[in-house]
Amino acid sequence: MRLFLAPLVLAPALLAAACSSMPESPAASTQVQVTATYRERIMLPPGHVLTVKVEDVSRADAPARVLAETTQRLDGRGPPYAVTLSVPNDKIDSRMEYAARAEIRDPSGALRFTTDTRHSVLTRGAPNSVEIVMVGVR
Repeated sequence: MRLFLAPLVLAPALLAAACSSMPESPAASTQVQVTATYRERIMLPPGHVLTVKVEDVSRADAPARVLAETTQRLDGRGPPYAVTLSVPNDKIDSRMEYAARAEIRDPSGALRFTTDTRHSVLTRGAPNSVEIVMVGVR
């Protein structure tokens, strides 16, 4: 009789162990939508790269900690550039401040455009979507 009970006891334990190692579901993250653009009326040649980040900017005396980041080649596409980042909910603390930033680099890695103002997101009444107007770097 004990041999017949072993599968009944082990099956739920194995199922629980398998579920605990599964990746996070999409519901376990918050989506941040960013639209990045620049004012100059120019088309960038192919090879330029857009990087958008959501960072923890809570501490003034420490570097910002990146919570989510995405990079995409522009390959001749003009602005505006729409990006969606997924920030894991377990990394969001309502007591902290978060900001989105964007930058464009040329094929050699030189900075061409960047964010020059804070664009708060996620906490303290800030929205989950922002429009960033980058400034040119000389």
